[in-house]
Amino acid sequence: APHLADRAVAAGGARHQLTIEAGLQAALETLAAEAVAGKGDQLQIAILAADHRSGEILASVGSAGFLADRRQGFVDMTQALRSPGSTLKPLVYALAFDEGLAHPETMIDDRPVQFGTYAPQNFDKMWRGTIRLREALQLSLNIPVVLLTEALGPAKLIAAMERAGMRPALKGDEPGLAISLGGVGVSLQDMVQLYATLARGGVALPLRFTGTGAEGQRVVSAVAAW
Repeated sequence: APHLADRAVAAGGARHQLTIEAGLQAALETLAAEAVAGKGDQLQIAILAADHRSGEILASVGSAGFLADRRQGFVDMTQALRSPGSTLKPLVYALAFDEGLAHPETMIDDRPVQFGTYAPQNFDKMWRGTIRLREALQLSLNIPVVLLTEALGPAKLIAAMERAGMRPALKGDEPGLAISLGGVGVSLQDMVQLYATLARGGVALPLRFTGTGAEGQRVVSAVAAW
């Protein structure tokens, strides 16, 4: 785990006892190398595995190979800022449940909408009409989650991400509706931490690769997380 080893050394100290499981780390490093093999030299991959109960990082693969090549494998992609795409949607739904705005059987419209100059569309450019929230999430539809984000207020989504221990990077000063569709920069480690929070019943626990962890903040209720 060369990228994680670099982070440990940079933190100081003469000896480092990491939470990495050697067998799992080796297996995922092999998997990463196999995943990009034969697919050109512009593709890169990162993998992070953690125990959601303890917050221990069990494997961290920053790239397919720790090389200064065209893939720039020396960059730790578990820490690089990327668009999360649709992976924030479960958090939006959970927050909406907690706010009493909706529940899984609530009906919501999937139809063309526009907010000023912002006109989100579904990935397939199709509309489903009135649909249950559970189906909207299962299909990863964009319009329903933007409508929920408008009802919540984008600032509440950002605040929940920060309570989960994430460090969202915004393009401007104010969060907009597009953040629910990936219009914000986050790291892979942040996303794993968010999903670990949901798996722990809505309570955040900072991911770590050394030492012991401390209980974090509640982000959503246990019912909403379920």
